[in-house]
Amino acid sequence: MNLRTTVAMLAVAVLAVGCSTPTDGTPTPSASPTQNLPYGGAPKVENPLPDDVLSGDPCQALTPQQLTDQLGSAVPGKPDTSPVRACDWTSPDTHGFIGLSFFDKHNDGLSNVYVNVRPQMKRFDVLQPIQGFPAVAYSTQPGPNSQTCDVNVGVTDQLSFAVEVTPGGTKFGNVDPCPLATDVANDVLTTLKHKAGR
Repeated sequence: MNLRTTVAMLAVAVLAVGCSTPTDGTPTPSASPTQNLPYGGAPKVENPLPDDVLSGDPCQALTPQQLTDQLGSAVPGKPDTSPVRACDWTSPDTHGFIGLSFFDKHNDGLSNVYVNVRPQMKRFDVLQPIQGFPAVAYSTQPGPNSQTCDVNVGVTDQLSFAVEVTPGGTKFGNVDPCPLATDVANDVLTTLKHKAGR
């Protein structure tokens, strides 16, 4: 499962949360799940960013210098066609990959991840907060030698973003990708906090 599959799974899960089925089989709107956020064991975002912080182009969330640091060159971002707004960067030299998705449609943030993604992962690490924001890393492969890793960061109790990293070159399969994804998530947070005036 890669980030795009995870993105699709989270988007579908959000749609399913909006309705409940009573005994007569007729779907009816459920109580707003946002009234009970967070849930599923997800942590609360204590100092959330403004709701519009994810309204921009995800391809602008990493600076040329950040991309050079992470991939070796400032490659242009390519908008992705996933169910949410997303951007991909791939190094032409090492084939290292970064994917970024903005979950900006009130998708229940990390609560959605804890409930719908966690059970399907062989690795699910609760990370130390990144710049004060709760985050988790996960992969379908166990252990530090997985080929790719996703990090999802809650910027509010409802909103989050996800980063996927696949190391390139000799790092592929030999370096734990989760710390690399955490570094990229930190870069994205720096950009988002700057946008929010923090």
